[in-house]
Amino acid sequence: MNRINSLKKLVADLKSSNEKNEFKYIGTGNPNADILIIGKEASIHQNDKQKEWEIDNNLEDWYDLTEEDSLPKIGQWPETKYSPLYPYKGQKFNIDRGTNNGGTSPTWYNYQKLINRIYPENNDSQINFHEKVFITEVNSTPSLKTTEADMTSISFRKKKVLSSDFFQSFPVVIVSGLGYFDIQEGRNEIEEIFGVKFQREEHPNGKKTQQYFYHEAEDGRKILINTRQLGMVVSNARLDMMAKEIKNFISE
Repeated sequence: MNRINSLKKLVADLKSSNEKNEFKYIGTGNPNADILIIGKEASIHQNDKQKEWEIDNNLEDWYDLTEEDSLPKIGQWPETKYSPLYPYKGQKFNIDRGTNNGGTSPTWYNYQKLINRIYPENNDSQINFHEKVFITEVNSTPSLKTTEADMTSISFRKKKVLSSDFFQSFPVVIVSGLGYFDIQEGRNEIEEIFGVKFQREEHPNGKKTQQYFYHEAEDGRKILINTRQLGMVVSNARLDMMAKEIKNFISE
């Protein structure tokens, strides 16, 4: 499915909003992918230049990319130019812990491990999951620690961004990080926003620390996996089980 028109509409709607650009962050990756990953917030220092590239300029970058009737071919995007279509292209498939080894963050490393399990032909030495995934955040205000995060953007983003036709059109949704949706007896905000129903809770290898919650739309056209963050300690068992759920759904 080509989502260029719904993406263009979202861009136009957000540009007309009076909210600051930080709130109107759309995301990164392939808008025509089957899989949407929604994190909690970017782990970036508020005064870091990276915030300007990734968050503050995001809406205008997508506006420039969607001026034409079709997007540039994602696999042909040059490594030397930053773009939300394929950010930091050329990163190596390892974790960079401040050693400048050409790798990536733990979160993106685990995203890559998951995508390599869903698409086995995708295995290689570079971070290229953006070709298969679109990613965004519930909270568009970055913070190095969730406990210190400014959460004022969340309400706007739930109503105007995550509820938009563009984000609603992804058949596979992964919510990576528990806690930013109101889930209690009698109300499940994830079900309300994404049009899915809770089906079951899974504990890979019997560990609650690796749990995820499986949801599905009544018409069977969408699944949603709500799980603990994929940026910290993530077992291969959880990645294996989540990948199997997604592969089974995509192949149906």
